[in-house]
Amino acid sequence: MKTKLPFLLMALLPFASFAQNAQSKVSVRPGTQKAAVAKSAAPSMSYAPAAYCIPMLDCSDGDSITNVNFAGINNTTSCSPNGYGNYTSIVTTSELLAGSTYPIKVTVGDGWAYENVSVWIDYNKNDIFEPSEFTYIGNVNNIPSGYVVPGNITIPTGTANGDYRMRVRVHANSASETDNTLACDEEEFYGETEDYTLKIGATAPTGCLTSPNGAYPTAAYTPVCNGTATAISTLCYAGEYSTVNVTTGTQYTFSLSKPTYFITIANSTGTTVLGSGTGSLTWTSTVTGPVRFYSHTNDSCGSGSSETMHSRLIKCGSVPVEPIYGCDQNYTGVPDLASNITKTLTGSTSSYAVANDFFVPKASAQYKIQTITANMVPLSGGADIASFDVKIMSDNGSKAPGAVVKSWTGVVPVSITTLPDLFAGYATYQVKLDLANYELPVNTAADTRYWISLQANSATSTSIYWIGYRYTEGWVTAPNYQSTNGGTSYVMATDTNSPGVHFESIWSIDAECSVAAVSEAGNKNLSFFPNPVKDFLTINSKKAIETLHIYNVAGQKMPVASKLVNGKVDMSRLAPGVYIISTILEGGINESFKVIKK
Repeated sequence: MKTKLPFLLMALLPFASFAQNAQSKVSVRPGTQKAAVAKSAAPSMSYAPAAYCIPMLDCSDGDSITNVNFAGINNTTSCSPNGYGNYTSIVTTSELLAGSTYPIKVTVGDGWAYENVSVWIDYNKNDIFEPSEFTYIGNVNNIPSGYVVPGNITIPTGTANGDYRMRVRVHANSASETDNTLACDEEEFYGETEDYTLKIGATAPTGCLTSPNGAYPTAAYTPVCNGTATAISTLCYAGEYSTVNVTTGTQYTFSLSKPTYFITIANSTGTTVLGSGTGSLTWTSTVTGPVRFYSHTNDSCGSGSSETMHSRLIKCGSVPVEPIYGCDQNYTGVPDLASNITKTLTGSTSSYAVANDFFVPKASAQYKIQTITANMVPLSGGADIASFDVKIMSDNGSKAPGAVVKSWTGVVPVSITTLPDLFAGYATYQVKLDLANYELPVNTAADTRYWISLQANSATSTSIYWIGYRYTEGWVTAPNYQSTNGGTSYVMATDTNSPGVHFESIWSIDAECSVAAVSEAGNKNLSFFPNPVKDFLTINSKKAIETLHIYNVAGQKMPVASKLVNGKVDMSRLAPGVYIISTILEGGINESFKVIKK
């Protein structure tokens, strides 16, 4: 920028007078007559501010900026005094990130056929608009549709977050390679300059932190990340929040049953907004611990009571791969809800039972139930578990318990094993029941769903509960059902504190089933040797082998360990003959093959 001293002003007054007379509309080319007149006639002066230069230009002839539209700035103006407008109080509101490119539109006046638009951003904050900080936007002469000059601004990679001075300039001239030095120029004479504030960095979210209706539910909610949206509550009011436990780095989708309502996620004390949106919000947690999930009728923080009732829902994680339901089946998960299964309770007319489904595989030649296990919470301890009434039921066609196929009464557990973990402060136990090789028919066309129901007989008529975990919605298996009338009717087990969530019980079934057909072409996931085998059979598998059973050709299960030891199974005690090795691999995959025992 040129340095002007006060005493030079008087010496240039004749030229200033000439410039006023020369500003007439004539047909000249930009950069020739109009620019030449400006060069010789413009008063060569400017003021030396403490920081940024303030160029004096003439925009009264229509060589002006009439609108700047960029990153949330949409500022319409007229010609500024002396051709300079300080709009640094106007700050970009849209998110601007280093390394990204963003559109800008500058509308100019009709003062000349060649209105040239340029932008500088003082990235190094040295109060100087340098050539390296220049972006050429365009010239109105190249815009057939009018006076809106579009362009793009790229924020250099590595630019630190913060506020930066942005200068927008229009001058009556065609583009030239010297434009990058004209941020403070006055010799072009005709034009206008406007300064703004550009904010780089993630935009701090805005939201509603008011809660005239307080918190509901009062207890913190911990979502199970299985890819399914579950309701924290269906009885929520606008102007209220729920507390949700989250984990750093996990992506959550918060949603409301009323899609026009406004969501705010805040820190545990409700003082800082972490995210916001309308109807649904996907947010990756930056904290581990509780956050607040607010809902309002709008982004103006509207609240209400019963007329605003809605559900707050949350989803995280992905739907796990459903296991293949083979011969032996194991249903397990993180303990969550325990359902009463006590037949007779002191002071109660209810007679409880819980039913869970299982499958008879179509690949089986026969299916015989040997034993089942189930995880229990007896409030009076393990000694209170006397016996169980057991029912096998068909499916009613709607993934619910149907007609009774077989029933047992007073089945005394083969074993009652104390488990290491407590449930709600009570000791837990695994019971094992022998069902004496009860055989179910096999449908070779499809796996067949059956249900098994348990009723516990308490020695002291005190509650005994069957521990459950959260059911994965959409799986082939069904949630468990509970009866309060001794099994006459069943309803799906639910928890009033977790609306929309269903459950399965923790249990397993050990069955004997010979494989109807075994591929002789080999298996995709495992290999074995030697065959024939005398003592030890080595099995190599791409997937972990979870269980292994050996059957003779009659379908009888052999008394051999169900786990490999160093990749081997001991067959030394088996009689010579043909055997079927049935394996359950990681993910529930069943693979079987034949071997000959010497």
